[in-house]
Amino acid sequence: MTVVGPVADRSELILGRIKARRWQIAFTYFLTLLENGFTLVYPWAIGLAINGLITDAHEMIAPLVVIWITHIAVGGLRQVYDTNLFSRLYASIASDIVMVQKAQGEEVSEISARVDMAYEIADFMEEDVPRIMAAMAGLLGGVAMLFFYDLVAGAIMAFLLVPVGIINAIMGSKALRFSRNFNNEFERQVDIIDEGRRRPVLLHFGRLAQWRIRLSNADAASWTLAEGLALIATVLVLFQVASQPGVLAGTIFASIAYVLRVIESMDEIPGTVQNVMHLIDIRSRISNADEAD
Repeated sequence: MTVVGPVADRSELILGRIKARRWQIAFTYFLTLLENGFTLVYPWAIGLAINGLITDAHEMIAPLVVIWITHIAVGGLRQVYDTNLFSRLYASIASDIVMVQKAQGEEVSEISARVDMAYEIADFMEEDVPRIMAAMAGLLGGVAMLFFYDLVAGAIMAFLLVPVGIINAIMGSKALRFSRNFNNEFERQVDIIDEGRRRPVLLHFGRLAQWRIRLSNADAASWTLAEGLALIATVLVLFQVASQPGVLAGTIFASIAYVLRVIESMDEIPGTVQNVMHLIDIRSRISNADEAD
């Protein structure tokens, strides 16, 4: 391990570990993009197969079979590869944090909390970044495919993204504030447990529960507003697509599947925003770049 002085920026230490594995990380994210691409074309392939079976063109089922088999191979490789990669990344980051912050005279309670937070960084890269990529593919790719089937349907879903974006931007500022307060309390946990007095322990875990509840309530409020707007958009798209002359069943299926893909991706946004805000606060604590509220 590189020796780091007492005024070292911990964020540089973390970034150094990530940069050392940048090509491995890039490869696993490339595999994730491929998986998202396969998922995005499933409705098109199924719709093609339905239309082919209706019109006795049975060979139209072949694209679905090829896409599915390839997806299985890529997905299996990605799951094995990224677990190994990010587990080793966490081990190296956590070891550096312990050694550097111990040398700088940090309290054991704070070091322990930040080691746990380092796990959240690795977990974010392994779980949340692919989830963000999938959500973006679902939102942008789903809307693009709807434009392919029907311009008006695509415009309806594109317009839906505007208020959803505003709702989640407001929610993000709240999530950052709540995360800072939660992490402030969490860093005191080792000392409170070590002290062992009943009232401080009860108050501590009560405050943690309070911040979790407030985060959950913000998530629920964002989800409820977005789902209400999504219901209106779905009904409008359904009427628009089904009213087209000569439309086939497979085309209707694919269009509605892409609507549902966009909505499913929208549902991921509140939780993802919370996780991003939480990670921003964690990074500031580990790097000591600024003070939590």
